[in-house]
Amino acid sequence: MSILVQKKDLYEAMQKAIPVVPNKSSLLILSNFKINYADSIMEISATDADHSLRVVAAASGDGQLDITVNARKVFDLVKELPEGEIKLSADGLVLIIETKVGFYKIAGADSGDFPGIPAIADGVELEIGSFALRDMIQKSSFAAAKDESRSSLCGILWELSSDKAGMVATDGHRLGYSFIGMDLPLKDSIAKIISQKSVQTLMKITDSKSQDEKLKVMIGDKYVSFSTPLFTMVSKLVEGQYPEYNKVIPKNNPKVIVADRIAMLDAVRRVSVFANQKNRLIKMVFNQGTVEISAVNKEYGSESREVVEIQYSGEEHTVGFNGQFLPEILGIVGTKNIRMEMNTSVSACLIFPEYNDEKDKISDDLFLQMPLRIMDEI
Repeated sequence: MSILVQKKDLYEAMQKAIPVVPNKSSLLILSNFKINYADSIMEISATDADHSLRVVAAASGDGQLDITVNARKVFDLVKELPEGEIKLSADGLVLIIETKVGFYKIAGADSGDFPGIPAIADGVELEIGSFALRDMIQKSSFAAAKDESRSSLCGILWELSSDKAGMVATDGHRLGYSFIGMDLPLKDSIAKIISQKSVQTLMKITDSKSQDEKLKVMIGDKYVSFSTPLFTMVSKLVEGQYPEYNKVIPKNNPKVIVADRIAMLDAVRRVSVFANQKNRLIKMVFNQGTVEISAVNKEYGSESREVVEIQYSGEEHTVGFNGQFLPEILGIVGTKNIRMEMNTSVSACLIFPEYNDEKDKISDDLFLQMPLRIMDEI
């Protein structure tokens, strides 16, 4: 029995699956890939118990192959192999890899001990384009909390109804919100919290260039699955109640600024180089027609200051921002211009993409950045 597979196909499948493998686990079997070949289909599977991924790779051969081996060891080997054909076979619980340049053996384990992919019973089934899904993830997931003590805020809220779908994430200091209109076969609205690892994996395994790729989605009480002919991913949903994010979005924002996004982004990045490394504080002073962006670091005796032209006709307004967080938002907004809406120096700043033509608008996006207290040294 031998299986033939091209290095490129095997490596791409393993590259998609490897992020799911946990760095540390009390269960040794979770450090493995399950490699299965039957009926002319090769599958590479990985799991950390909460996230399971099965990726299909093109292969040919006679017989069957069903074995689990250390994922990082076999991945590192395949990565270094030359392009061309790879022959896989097994001798009991040992995986044998043969190429034109070498012969390798990796001790494996019984595949019967490898956890199966959870089944979702009585779930809601729908289809969504990967382009739309990736767009929602990109515009929201950056704001998810990193503090694991707040488990619900560590996830991304996914809301779906019959006419739209969207994702929201916040860590209490910033917020990303993106909704896209679409027809979905839903009678009731759905709100589920998806883990950061789930959305990060989806960004890696979906096609970033195709606007035609469709994903079949199954949403259950405890799990959600995403699948195409080339992969199936099942993830455990995050338990808990997501905060009422609409309450933190201010409704009264009389100070409205329109600015060139790239000019603002580049200026903030340059000025932030000189910001205090502890709080990344930059000061922005908005006046009619301009904004002055500055930062001071007394510890190193450094200072920076730039002026950017803007569209603003209100009274002078001074506000402090985290110079690391603000560029992240400006980098995600896809339009040439942005719109900033503010009220006071301590209230949240809202950032929107600014469209010259509403026909160009494909999603309803909102970004929120909480200000920082401006210290006397600036």
